[in-house]
Amino acid sequence: MNTNGMNTNRPARVGIIGAGVAGLATARQLVSRGIDCTVFERGDRLGGVWSIGYAGFGAQVQKELYEFPDYPLPDGTPDFTPGETLQAYLEGYARHFGVWERIRFGANVVELREGAADGRRWTMVTEGDGEASREETFDVVVMAVGLYSHTPHVPEFPGRERFGGEVMHVSELRDREQLAGKRVVVVGFGKSATDAAIESAAVADRTSLVFREPHWPVPQKLLGLVPFKWAMLSRLTSALIPQYYEPSRAERTIHTLGRPLVWLWWRIVELLLIGQHRLGSRRGRRVSLVPSTPVEVDTLGEATMLPRPQLYRLLRNGGIDPHRARIAAFTETGVRLADGRELEADTVVMGTGWSTRPAFLSEALRARIGLEDDGCYLYRQMVHPNVPWLAFVGNAATIQNIATYSIQARWLAELIEGGHRLPDAETMRRDIDRMRAWKRSVMPYSSARGARLLLHMLHYHDQLLVDMGVDPRRKKGLLGPFKEVFAPYECADYRPVVATG
Repeated sequence: MNTNGMNTNRPARVGIIGAGVAGLATARQLVSRGIDCTVFERGDRLGGVWSIGYAGFGAQVQKELYEFPDYPLPDGTPDFTPGETLQAYLEGYARHFGVWERIRFGANVVELREGAADGRRWTMVTEGDGEASREETFDVVVMAVGLYSHTPHVPEFPGRERFGGEVMHVSELRDREQLAGKRVVVVGFGKSATDAAIESAAVADRTSLVFREPHWPVPQKLLGLVPFKWAMLSRLTSALIPQYYEPSRAERTIHTLGRPLVWLWWRIVELLLIGQHRLGSRRGRRVSLVPSTPVEVDTLGEATMLPRPQLYRLLRNGGIDPHRARIAAFTETGVRLADGRELEADTVVMGTGWSTRPAFLSEALRARIGLEDDGCYLYRQMVHPNVPWLAFVGNAATIQNIATYSIQARWLAELIEGGHRLPDAETMRRDIDRMRAWKRSVMPYSSARGARLLLHMLHYHDQLLVDMGVDPRRKKGLLGPFKEVFAPYECADYRPVVATG
């Protein structure tokens, strides 16, 4: 792949690393075009994080917001689809589109190096249980490992060796009965941590949730009436949050002449959320759950979530004991917080995320693709001019990841075919530099900031569609112009885009 597409005298051969949502979407687009591809999955099941989910896990959005645009969820699927249901759905998708036969299970990628002996771009080395290592060559390699690998991130705290109880990552919580009758401390305030706390509260003797900073909740229904998608997934909302690095003329006007009104709008939203979820401290009589970060900035962090309805009820009625502090150290009987309080515990559950750095990428290759401490910054979140034949699908965190990955997959498939071209290297570098500077100026730090887009999802989708010569305005009909501004975008809006080819 270069600025003119593949431009080779032989058919492209593509290796895809990972059989999660991103890998499946990529293979589906390539298979439909007759492009030779192989998907390497180190586990014995496809699905990525959906194949190894913790107790009580599932989608945190309504079903119409988490489905492949060209393969709707079956009728009767519940909202906030359970993980087991999604796993079966992904298997059905792979079989329906002829992807299943392209997956090689139990193939762990241990090395990826440039310059194959047969003139192809890459040599990939894989290992399987009880098998000798195997080398294969490809013109293009697609990193589809997503944002969450199989490797848990477990921070180290002083004194852990002295603790007499059990320390587990949330991925090890397969059944709530593991916590029955115990004193449990859950660390974190993201989706997995709060899910674990809810599971614990149902069976444990006592459940404590320890977090450094809470985050603004996204209610399933604002004020119990308006589904969140109407408040968050429209072009109007994407125009009111901190500007994208390529804002439209209308958005620039909104954030200059209309700046006071934008500020007032978000303060009203905060008051509504504080009241709906009882976030305040009630004059110091309870722990404040009001975040320090303004809501319009906090929603640009990956901790943004739709909490399960019972979370804040449990936090306020004593079912879950909240502690807004960091852990200073383990003790023999529990943990000591930075403010000096000690919490007794039999089990500590780390809801602290996943490693995002594949071990098979050499340090030299990581440097060439710009892998930094806050993530990987790529042109269109997918390619780097230093290594344009190594592509990333899934290096983009949005509210509808499954739709985003499907659009990325079509963009990449067309690039390989030569349907559109990359700009020259210098233009791509300038775009990456602008994106990096913008993210660092408006988004909270994390090791995955380079991938984060979230409520700027529509801006990103528009860029990909324009690259492919596709109209980004997907709302049709007599009310199309009205819907473009005020109606939420759903996966089905991109069905004609993804189904092409």
